[in-house]
Amino acid sequence: METKCHVCGMVKDDRGYLTPKETKIMKYIQDFIEEYSISPSFREIMVGVDLKSTSSVDRYLFQLQAKQYLYVKNGKWRAIRILQRIT
Repeated sequence: METKCHVCGMVKDDRGYLTPKETKIMKYIQDFIEEYSISPSFREIMVGVDLKSTSSVDRYLFQLQAKQYLYVKNGKWRAIRILQRIT
């Protein structure tokens, strides 16, 4: 199944695998939630995984959501829910 990113317009196919950067982001989010009991903001993710902008974070979270690893509620800060944990 293909999905189109609402930010960059790129078409992605849903193969169910994670890139190294997606894996790093998932681990960061999981660790953050475990430590603080709240999901990180886009800016905290940006700093935590060395991205250059919050729009990059949005693009990666869109990809992770399309692969059904997490859910991000539109328009809500700190509203990331993990659907599938990684180890």
